[in-house]
Order: sequence, then C-alpha cells, then structure tokens
Amino acid sequence: MIAFIPYQRFEIKIKLSQDATREKLADIVEPRQLGWRFSNEHKPFEGELEINRFKISRVIRYRNSFLPVLVGGIQDDLDASSLQILARPNWFVIVLWPLLLLAFFYSTIISADVTSLGLILLFILFFYGVPTLFFNLELNKAKKLLNEQFETERFSLP
Repeated sequence: MIAFIPYQRFEIKIKLSQDATREKLADIVEPRQLGWRFSNEHKPFEGELEINRFKISRVIRYRNSFLPVLVGGIQDDLDASSLQILARPNWFVIVLWPLLLLAFFYSTIISADVTSLGLILLFILFFYGVPTLFFNLELNKAKKLLNEQFETERFSLP
C-alpha cells in the first residue's frame, strides 16, 4: 500500500468455531447491491463471502467515498476462531486520491508565488486530513458493529 493511504490491519478473536463464525458472519452480511437503498430491512454489512474469506463494507444510508472495505479471512484457533481483517478504501479512491494529491503537489512546485504556495500547501493538508478523518470514523463504526455482532456469543461455552 502507498504509505499515505489510510489502511489498518486488525484481528477480532471470537470464542466460536470456524464454522460457527462463518455462519454468524453470513447472518450479518447481505450481497452487495447497486443503487440507493430505500428499505430499512438491511443487514449491517454487505459484500462477498467465500469459504473462509470475505470482502465486506458497512451498509450506510448516506454517501461516503471513504467507507472502508474490510477484506479478511476466518482463522481457526483451536477451540476458537479469529477474523483477520485489512481495512482499506475502495480501489477508486486508492487510485484517484494519490493522483489528485500529486497534481496539487506538482502545481505547488511549479508555482513561483509564495502566497499561493502556502494556500496550495494548506489545501493539500486539508485534502489529506479530511478523507483520513472520515475513513477512520467509519472504520471505528465498523469495528464497533462487528464487535457487537459477535459479543453475544463471544464468551458462551461451546
């Protein structure tokens, strides 16, 4: 990953078998849909589930291009399991964001005017800071939601 693109690796340990974790994950993930969602009847996440792999994102009722995509797998840990997750922006953002930042950086270097140089640098910091903030806010919501979904069975006996 490019160093300035926000992403995060994390793990959620669950006191369920790998199969039970897969079933629980299937219960909270619906297939990805295109278009606007008008119904209130939705699962918390949408995306793709394979045998022990997944690529999901939180279902939201607003537009946020920096909504994290959670890509990961289910690992078996003896009597429990864990979700190994990499949170990243979608590919469109990963490609477009550095190009726009480089364009503004290039225009800063080309600019000979000191006052516009400061303004452009301020814009670059804003253009980097705001999306990073929104990515991290949405990531914290997704982590909290995943922890809540697995919390009810997390400490139960098999």
